[in-house]
Amino acid sequence: MEFFHRPEDPGVGYWGARTSALDWCEPNYTWSYYIAEFFNTITSLPAFFLALNGLYLTYKYGYDKRSYLVNSMVGLVGLGSAAFHGTLLYTGQILDEIPMVYASLSFLYAVLEMDSTEKGPVYKYSAPFVISFCALFTAVYMYLPSFFIFFLVGFIASVLILAYRCSIIFRNPATIKSQKILIVSAIGFYIGGWFLFWIPEILFCDTLQALNFHSWWHVTSSLGGFSMVLFVTFQREAVLGRKPQLNYNSLMGVPLLPYVHIPSSTTNSVTQKKASKLFEDESVVEDEDEAPYLKRRSLIR
Repeated sequence: MEFFHRPEDPGVGYWGARTSALDWCEPNYTWSYYIAEFFNTITSLPAFFLALNGLYLTYKYGYDKRSYLVNSMVGLVGLGSAAFHGTLLYTGQILDEIPMVYASLSFLYAVLEMDSTEKGPVYKYSAPFVISFCALFTAVYMYLPSFFIFFLVGFIASVLILAYRCSIIFRNPATIKSQKILIVSAIGFYIGGWFLFWIPEILFCDTLQALNFHSWWHVTSSLGGFSMVLFVTFQREAVLGRKPQLNYNSLMGVPLLPYVHIPSSTTNSVTQKKASKLFEDESVVEDEDEAPYLKRRSLIR
């Protein structure tokens, strides 16, 4: 795919000569001897840290297990992208492109199965299809190392299908305003960044090189992925009847990082413990005259 190559960059650093099929517009080893594309690398890492935060919140609030899946995939994309741009080695390219497809398909699965229950999935073959496609994509990708167009078509197709499925939820009258905002943010940041930064850099590298457009694409794609994680998490928890709330971490009163808060997760746990303790206290009462006093005492604790 020579169309995606820019003129050969003579910069060589710690990782040696480039072996990846692609060399992006940012000059190589300009800012660091150890990092091939400095800005493209550091702008890849926020996705990883946002995913770590998402995994922590999944554990804290007990989100549905699919939140582990989507956050893990986003984290792998961030690390893979940093490995690719930091080294410009073919190994790094593999670690970047394969997780991108996996992540988009994990989001697609989460959206398709948003209303699944303990009785079974919404679509009987959704999980086998996603797993089979990932296996087929990986096999073809590894067998044909220069077949970049296969990756590009597969990735774009999965993103467009995901956007279509999200649009169905957006048009549902039952979907609340905050969820619609998350859908618009996820699609807008991701696809908008693609058209505003990714494609122009490819077409006009000589003119736009100093602007580091690919780094800005990393920023918008990270915001899009983060918004999609929030949307999938919130919507699934709402389906499960856990009454999610969209809260914000703040700095000096300024809201910064939104997250899905489950008010019942801690409250129910505490209530159950108190009820269990109350039951134990009541069960040992033998004198009915003392029962009211003991009940009041157990409630005060």
